[in-house]
Amino acid sequence: MTIATVISALTVLTGCTSNPARPTASAVTAGPARELSAAEQGRVDQAEQRLIQRCMAQKGFHYWVFPRVDADTLRAFTYRFVQDDVGWSREHGYGERLRQAFFEAKKRDRNLSYQKGLTPAERDRYTTALQGGRDTPMLSARLPSGGTVRSPGGGCTHSARNELYGDAEAFFQDDKIAKDLTRVYVPEVMRDPRFTGAMKAWSGCMRDLTGGDYADSDAARADVRERAAGVGASQAHAIEVDIAVADATCARRTSLRGIFSRLDREYGDPVRARYADEIATGNRMKLAALRRADRIGAPD
Repeated sequence: MTIATVISALTVLTGCTSNPARPTASAVTAGPARELSAAEQGRVDQAEQRLIQRCMAQKGFHYWVFPRVDADTLRAFTYRFVQDDVGWSREHGYGERLRQAFFEAKKRDRNLSYQKGLTPAERDRYTTALQGGRDTPMLSARLPSGGTVRSPGGGCTHSARNELYGDAEAFFQDDKIAKDLTRVYVPEVMRDPRFTGAMKAWSGCMRDLTGGDYADSDAARADVRERAAGVGASQAHAIEVDIAVADATCARRTSLRGIFSRLDREYGDPVRARYADEIATGNRMKLAALRRADRIGAPD
């Protein structure tokens, strides 16, 4: 299992949605600073798209807001190390059909066909209007785990985030720092005997249920992709569902989520406490963005 795998999993458990198993930043910093739910963040994202649409219209371009992604599709794109929802797995497997449907819809995104229809000069102006030109300053954040992440800081995208969050640059920095914290402590999680013991138990359960020798859920997913290649869609989905249901069943039988969450609190809480101000500020800006989002009208 790679460090990146566990980082993704811990991000889901602790960084993307509200997690009642650990204190939020409001426990250590004054003022409301709870995390947004996935549905609330979706409202903010849609509002950002509407603001971009209006800004692009002012610059002489069309821009279409992509339909809001439903909860199941969001879940299909959210990597979960601990997948213990047997019912969801029985219906969706690992979510491959949902992901494929999303990508098919993306191919029909009117923004793509619109850009393709522009002349090279118009396309360059479109890109500049959307995210800034070649001389646009970059937003930058130094990550706690090391290194720096950058993003364009101009155009309608930047102005929309400024309007929503109040300060797009400050939000970028705090949000990137908060999302990077798992990389600081996850190597300790991976070395902990409780973690390695839980994974051995999960592997044994999977061997009993499927006959497969899987070190982790990533290996099970890779096997699904290999076995599903070259067979019909219905058969591929059946293979995926069988393995995913076993994965979720074994996660439940071995109490993998509880072990994983306890280790996250043990190793992660001290790290989050060191960055409590950044976490709290980012969450407060998201809450402010949510209030502004609800005042923004429907797409034009």
